[in-house]
Amino acid sequence: MPLRMPPPTSGGINEPQECPYCRRTFSCYYSLKRHFQDKHEQSDTLYVCEFCHRRYRTKNSLTTHKSLQHRGSSGMLKRLLKTSAIKTVLSGNGSNIGAGGLHGTHPHAAHPHLFDFAAELGQPPPGIQ
Repeated sequence: MPLRMPPPTSGGINEPQECPYCRRTFSCYYSLKRHFQDKHEQSDTLYVCEFCHRRYRTKNSLTTHKSLQHRGSSGMLKRLLKTSAIKTVLSGNGSNIGAGGLHGTHPHAAHPHLFDFAAELGQPPPGIQ
C-alpha cells in the first residue's frame, strides 16, 4: 500500500512539520509536502525537460533543473540553439542572413518555423538582431 501525504499538524501550515515516515522536521507544510513527493511518494511517471530531454522522477526535480539550467536570456538562447531551425539560420544557411543578422521580410514570411523574438518576447537576446 502506497504511503499517504500526512495532513498538517494542529499548529497550521506555517508551523514546523515533521515527516511521520522518516522523522525529519521542516519549517512549514509546503516543505514537508515537497519532501514527501521527492522521497516517499511512489510513481512510475517520469518528467522530461522539453529543452534538453533529461528525465526526472519528480516534478520538483524537473522544476529545479529548469530554473538552474534554462533560465534568463542566455538560457533562452541555449534552448533555441538546440532546435535545428535556429541552428540553420544562425549558421548562415538561411536566405535572410546578412552580416548584421536577419534582414528583409518578417522572419515568419520566409521561414515560418523560426521563433520570432520581437513578437514573443519584445526584444531578442543580446547578439541576435
